[in-house]
Amino acid sequence: MTRSIRTALLAGAAFAGLAGSAMAAELSVMWTTNSDKEEQVLRGLLAEYTAQHPDTTFKLQLVPYDGYDQKLAQGAASGTAPDLAKTTSMRPVIRPFLTDLAPDFGKDYLDQFVKAWATGAQLGDQIIAAPLDVTATGIFLNAEAFQKAGVAIPDPAKGWTWDEFLAATKTVSEKAGVRYPLVWDVSPSRWITYLYHNGQHVFSEAPPYKVVLDKARGAEILDGFVKITEGYMPPGLWKGSSADNPKQIFLHGQAVAWMSGSWQIGSLVTDAGFAWQAGPTPHGEVASSVVGGDYIVAFNTGEHVDEALQVLRWFSTPEVQARFAGPLMMIPASLKTGPIDYGDAEASAALAALQKELAASPVYAGTDQGNPAMQYVWDPMKQALIQRVAGQISSAEAMDIIVKAAEDSLKAEQ
Repeated sequence: MTRSIRTALLAGAAFAGLAGSAMAAELSVMWTTNSDKEEQVLRGLLAEYTAQHPDTTFKLQLVPYDGYDQKLAQGAASGTAPDLAKTTSMRPVIRPFLTDLAPDFGKDYLDQFVKAWATGAQLGDQIIAAPLDVTATGIFLNAEAFQKAGVAIPDPAKGWTWDEFLAATKTVSEKAGVRYPLVWDVSPSRWITYLYHNGQHVFSEAPPYKVVLDKARGAEILDGFVKITEGYMPPGLWKGSSADNPKQIFLHGQAVAWMSGSWQIGSLVTDAGFAWQAGPTPHGEVASSVVGGDYIVAFNTGEHVDEALQVLRWFSTPEVQARFAGPLMMIPASLKTGPIDYGDAEASAALAALQKELAASPVYAGTDQGNPAMQYVWDPMKQALIQRVAGQISSAEAMDIIVKAAEDSLKAEQ
């Protein structure tokens, strides 16, 4: 049944005096949460929507993260998909079953969101998802150590290059008696952040997707990355011979700077015993974060598509996005929320700073992350990086492994 026919039937039922029963809808919602707090916030918002729209209620199904994508795919294939679902990417297997939002919301709907993440919701002329929240990767600084060392942190509008940043953290480490200039975890996301800063990325920004990473340039960038791990971080961290935990090193005041993500703000608020701040994140040719996050999708296989679209429209408003993100110390996908009070001055300032870095990031900082093919690249990329840092392979050989994994991943997603 098409949307127009269904709408006409509902209108006829209302005219006949049967609106109460015909228009009542219980929407099924599938969600995976990062915390009990997120479940509470979500249930509160759904209850609020029902209070405003009594004919619409919700049946919430919480699903563990492991296997979540497979469950969505199975539901779509079997005709039992939920009306609404949270997801981090719209894999090809579910795309035919997703409602195109463009006819109802307009082709400029995505303009109100962080561009690098909103682009992942586009499929040709279709809009197949509503951006909900975004994550950012950036630099956290021990502001207290900078003050003690008498080294100024630049204004975010000016920023600093990687060379300037590394020189500053080395000086602060020496003058303030902080053990390490910099830490980050052994993660391909840290490498890819540095890759983006140097103007390279893995996949093209739009379909038909292809691998665009230049292997020769990538090898040069990887050489620079290795020098950072060797000259500014705990010895052996990236070689696998150290049990040091970068997060704990920074929280205990033993590192001047820590590269991680916006999801760590809560831990910084509760566990950092010193004044800290987010950014400015150093840049190379490009100033970039790594853009991740969540979308909400509406499946077109059920009987309540029109009602689901109204819920998506409500979740897209700046007010609701702020109320979802605020209690969770997350960054809303909307660019129109204005400043959000997260209940802590350092947290509010940090998330605002990271949000600005997201807005300035190139499109590929989001499309690489949202590309379903990327799921097959992370593990071989990580192993290649570790082998390179350990001196087992060259940077050129590491690039061969990464590019091959990316090319194979595109074939797997076809």
